[in-house]
Amino acid sequence: MLTRGRRPAVTALVLASALLMAACTGGKHPAPKVPPTIAIGLLVPTSGANAALGQQATLGAKLAVELVNQDFEGLRLPLPLGPGAGLRNGTKLTLIVGNTESAPEKVEKEASRLVSEGAVGLVLADTIDVASPAGRETDLIGVSLVDALSTSDTFAQLNRTAHFRIQPSDQQMVATALGLLFRERDTPTQFKRIVTAAGTPTGALGQEVNLLRNSIEDLSLAAGYEVAGKDKVLPLSGPNAGQSDGKVVKGDAVLAVVTSPAEAAAANELATALKGTAPVIALGPAVGAFDALKNGNGSQALRAAGWSSEFAGRNPIAQVVSGMYEQAFQAKLTDVAAAAFTATMVLALAMDQVTEFTPQSVRGAVQQMSLPATQTIMPWNGVRFDGNGYNRLAAGIVEQYMPNGYLVVHPAELATTPTVTL
Repeated sequence: MLTRGRRPAVTALVLASALLMAACTGGKHPAPKVPPTIAIGLLVPTSGANAALGQQATLGAKLAVELVNQDFEGLRLPLPLGPGAGLRNGTKLTLIVGNTESAPEKVEKEASRLVSEGAVGLVLADTIDVASPAGRETDLIGVSLVDALSTSDTFAQLNRTAHFRIQPSDQQMVATALGLLFRERDTPTQFKRIVTAAGTPTGALGQEVNLLRNSIEDLSLAAGYEVAGKDKVLPLSGPNAGQSDGKVVKGDAVLAVVTSPAEAAAANELATALKGTAPVIALGPAVGAFDALKNGNGSQALRAAGWSSEFAGRNPIAQVVSGMYEQAFQAKLTDVAAAAFTATMVLALAMDQVTEFTPQSVRGAVQQMSLPATQTIMPWNGVRFDGNGYNRLAAGIVEQYMPNGYLVVHPAELATTPTVTL
């Protein structure tokens, strides 16, 4: 149970300010009524195959709301909102949850329902096939949607004005992986050719994989690498999943696009088979699945991601938030929970900036967001959205499995150790 404190000085200040404003208006033009509470809507799968994802996201969002609303004794977080004060006018946040069931046909109805029940902004934590219709619906009704998990570059083509993604994009993750490989230039282990490994999902996820494969080819060529032909893509699904079939030689590096736990396992199998020949760097929607892989040597694949629990242990603000999460929910803070926490805090900060709690004013505040790195728990440079709704301050890291778990090895300024076994 988290310990609450009291803020009588803040309460007295709010009351005194309200009385002063009433006196100045002489009763002719009363100040706008401040609502005691205002709602954030959370779109997550609370049932179905992705219910575990929804549970983690819900806990992360609940912790963010709790931090805004309550005063925790002795807690001094460098967050944009002071602990225990609610929003700047004293309004407290509430969280209302909509179950998407990870079903594209249901998310639009759930988004509209949450808005009809009072949500002036929405947070989404779900798969890409759900994120796309959710973004379309919130654009139509003019409500800001802060997306905690989506990384696909497909959204840049849609010209949406209300769909904001906080994560590093897929292109950014490819560039991060290539940045690690570039560190080996002019060394005996330098790399000359990039080989892609991928599965064959369908629908919106399949479109994301195709774009990722194109990004790997384009960015690799731009960085001066040779690129293996499309006929040499290594399979991460099907009967030959995780096999190189002699297509990888010394001097190659493999970028593996993983979209499911099964593909993550295949990428790890591939990395084990290629150990000593070529490194395998995994990226894509399912990189978090490597945490669950169990084998005698740990994971042989490196992974490019937008979250690191190891880095969080060295980040003062993330340390406190992780400890509070564990105390409140008896579970470790996960990548999904951390992303939902961050997305909810972004929306709360936007709501803290407005004078009227309308969906339009909140959306404008999200667009103008400028959150520095010191006020997030993520290994990013902060949060600031461009015209396409991407967080242009998001940044990727590369982790390698060590005896004590995954450690950050790139970029060098965030790395626990500069030693990378490729």
